[in-house]
Amino acid sequence: MAPQKIPVRVRIDRLARRDDGHLIWTGRLKRRRPYLKGFGNPARVLLEVNHEAIQVRNTCGVERCIEPHHYKVVREKPFKYDGDPRPAWRDPRVHNSGHFNECELEVIDLEVHGLIKGETTEEDVRAVGLKREMLEEIFRRARSA
Repeated sequence: MAPQKIPVRVRIDRLARRDDGHLIWTGRLKRRRPYLKGFGNPARVLLEVNHEAIQVRNTCGVERCIEPHHYKVVREKPFKYDGDPRPAWRDPRVHNSGHFNECELEVIDLEVHGLIKGETTEEDVRAVGLKREMLEEIFRRARSA
């Protein structure tokens, strides 16, 4: 009888350790990046990314870090077929985004980005005419950044 497979999250927990705010990968590397056979970067598993058109990029500068909060997720726009939508993905790092649909989440991300960079003001965001829940989420994310 074949041995039972170990769940992926358990494998990642065994091969990673906490160190000074980082989750350091002690497992195999491929091209100087963390690598888990069958999945690629283990941060993809932690971020629940399972589509090849979605990339994860380390933003903290520590090569072996797989901490999900230290990664930027990039959803590529398909150029081959212009009518195809971007692949769907919900950020597991944001716990209360479950009641917003994809379009609303995209608007929230754009407005938060504008507020953080100083391109828009709170009055500009209120003038757009978004739902109260979306406004609260935008301001909460912008203040926490």
